[in-house]
Amino acid sequence: MIRALYLLVLSVAAGGGGPGRPGADSARVATLLAALAHTDPVICDLIGDQLGNFWIGDEPGRLGRFDDAPNVQGAKDSLAGRITDPRAVSLLVATLGSDNQCVRRVAAKLLGHSAVSANVLGSLLENASPRIRESAAYAAGVGERHETRGPLERRLADSASGPAAMAAWALGEIQDPASAPALQGAVHSPSPRVRLASAWALGRFEDASYAKDVLPLLRDVDPVMRATAAEALGQMKGPRVGAALVGALTDRNDAVRRAAVSALADLNERSAVPPIEGLLLNDPDADVRRECASALGNLSLARSLEPLARALGDEEVDVRREAASAIGDLDDVTKAPAALVRATTSPDLDLRRHATKALAHIGDLATVQALVDRLGDDDKSIRLAAVEGLGEMKVAAALPALTRALNDRDPEVRRAAAEALGKTDN
Repeated sequence: MIRALYLLVLSVAAGGGGPGRPGADSARVATLLAALAHTDPVICDLIGDQLGNFWIGDEPGRLGRFDDAPNVQGAKDSLAGRITDPRAVSLLVATLGSDNQCVRRVAAKLLGHSAVSANVLGSLLENASPRIRESAAYAAGVGERHETRGPLERRLADSASGPAAMAAWALGEIQDPASAPALQGAVHSPSPRVRLASAWALGRFEDASYAKDVLPLLRDVDPVMRATAAEALGQMKGPRVGAALVGALTDRNDAVRRAAVSALADLNERSAVPPIEGLLLNDPDADVRRECASALGNLSLARSLEPLARALGDEEVDVRREAASAIGDLDDVTKAPAALVRATTSPDLDLRRHATKALAHIGDLATVQALVDRLGDDDKSIRLAAVEGLGEMKVAAALPALTRALNDRDPEVRRAAAEALGKTDN
């Protein structure tokens, strides 16, 4: 393991980076793939996920790095760049059939961001090996290669589910509406994985006309399929979608209920507010309750104030945080619940921050003192929210506290205090 990690460091350190940050050359690509082949599968997968996510240039002067750390930023940048070296491209193509699935995936990801031609990708999509066809489809999706749309659509009928499902995923990444009819057909594939990927891809088009193809999947025996269908339908906004998703709120699977709640919020489905309020207070899964709080904030109905205030007593702090944030998003609320005022003194910073911002947004004159108390908070954003809230209230009782805030240690808070005093009647 130590040897593999050492090789991995060498793989990113090899080579310069040079002006303009060119893509990796064949030597660097070869060393990287060899290192990944000998390292732990988890480490390999983590690196595969991160490829392409590097910030070009990193910290100036390498601040935040250990003093004896090698300077590998140029090499990292090259692996995030477009690979143009023909030998590197050939090596990536040759690796698409590797027995190591992680190395195969990394090679396909790099190939997707390379200068590989559409003709080469097209021929790879027709390769006799299902493994290579699947890898090529992944490369086409990663690179959003629109010119591969036709070959990818043909792969939807592949006799192997891997290439077919990956082709559906790639078409979803490419998001060309011309692929929708082929994906509509693939939603009825005998392969569950192909149906799943096709439903997800149709959701990416955000077109209500495809809802009829995905709605039946809300009744699928597989909860992953039901959850994916709910997510896709939330993006489609079809006329029958709302009622079907409300029905999914009673699904026995936590992930499906959570996906349905999120989708209903995306649809701005106001009829879903009462059942979502019920789930917020009674669902056994904390993630579902948290999603309910977020959804009620997005739906913004004042009627949700009472259940959200009750959720401020939830046993899970993430639910309490989301409930406080959601209260701040409600329309036409003029009286702050006592639970929200109490939450502004919570030892949990995020909860205190959300509660203070919500309190400031409501502008209930009975909460002036609660906001004044927050002017002494250690957190700048809380002090700033309190100052801005007091400024919007425009009450003389806040003048002494706002005057003291002119001496706050943070210049942004001081400026906000000056502006707030300008709004407040003397």
